[in-house]
Amino acid sequence: MSFKDKIWCIQNYDCVLSAIDISINVMQIMDSLNKEKFLGGNSEGGKFDALRHIFWMYSLSSEIEEECSRRIGQIYENYGYYIYSTIENSGYDSVGMQMDLFNNELGILLSKEEIENSLIIKRIEEIINSGQAKVIKKNQNYESLDLNGEIIPEDEWKKQWNNRRVLIFSNELE
Repeated sequence: MSFKDKIWCIQNYDCVLSAIDISINVMQIMDSLNKEKFLGGNSEGGKFDALRHIFWMYSLSSEIEEECSRRIGQIYENYGYYIYSTIENSGYDSVGMQMDLFNNELGILLSKEEIENSLIIKRIEEIINSGQAKVIKKNQNYESLDLNGEIIPEDEWKKQWNNRRVLIFSNELE
């Protein structure tokens, strides 16, 4: 975590503590849904990954300030860049970060709607299936594709922060 992010966390200690509790709950729900292969269960760049980020930001923004939620999402992405820069083949890249930040905003917007908690996963599923979320373009084998639909070797995109992977709307998956 950067010095700037650490300072922010210290200055917003109560917000961060609440976010940790909320995030633990979100992870438990997502683990349960992933075991069921909900939305295909592709936790890296697919519909399930979009669900996770939308639900996380929805959950945070429903309980704590919107700007605090957004900042925590950004800190998470900053940490992803740190992991990319320190661990070879980490699986983090700029396209994944763009996807996450886009879907985070959907979750924040969704928190402004009046939705019963029991219906929120269904509402997010509708958002994803209607193409409002973003995912990484992949084939049915979960291999990343470039703009022309050509497979990008994993060892190629994992070594470059900026690479040929592209985002598509979530209803455009093959």
